Amino acid sequence: MKLKKFSFRYAEEILSNPKYKNVLSEILNICQNCPLPYYPGKSTKQPKLDIVQQIINTYFLVAFVKSGWEDEPYASPSEFKDALRSDFRKTFALDDNEKITIQVEVEMGNAASSYRNYFKIQLSYANDLTNIGLVIVPCSTLSTRIDSGVANFEKCVREIPSAKLSLTVPIFVIGLDDIDSELWDLRKITQNIQEYSANSTAAKEKRKELIEDYLKEINF
Repeated sequence: MKLKKFSFRYAEEILSNPKYKNVLSEILNICQNCPLPYYPGKSTKQPKLDIVQQIINTYFLVAFVKSGWEDEPYASPSEFKDALRSDFRKTFALDDNEKITIQVEVEMGNAASSYRNYFKIQLSYANDLTNIGLVIVPCSTLSTRIDSGVANFEKCVREIPSAKLSLTVPIFVIGLDDIDSELWDLRKITQNIQEYSANSTAAKEKRKELIEDYLKEINF
């Protein structure tokens, strides 16, 4: 997958420091290896939709967990009555006994959810649960192939700086760019995409198996 990047409050510049090179490399490797699951005709009502969101989400779940990231960590202290959960978090121990913690929000759904993601990252930062927030979203052209009203990279780039008085945490935004990215044609795997895109337990398990096989094929 091709990537676009945006750095708020010097997040990428921090991660580009040589002592954090393994941290940045791991993040970029996970994002670059994200497949582009293509299935034209997945929606009879919206013919232009041809990318399967659920498989992208499952990819990030399996890839991050496989790389040692915590799944659904608390975004707020556990004693909070209305404790929120993030998508992923990992603390990297560095050679000089320093540590850096990265919190991840993957947003392939409704654009309104982006604001909740920023809030969770800021809340974690304010409570010393993370040092940098990572937001992974589709670029605009890809978002329109997933569904209508989906969050996108360009919107994040416009909106995050406008909230600089309330967002004090460094945020690194990665946009998944479908332009010139190789398609993963799911028609070679199934003639019924509902087997993989439904919300049933069986479909979720099939997605995990599919992604695990994919990661083996690319030696991830």
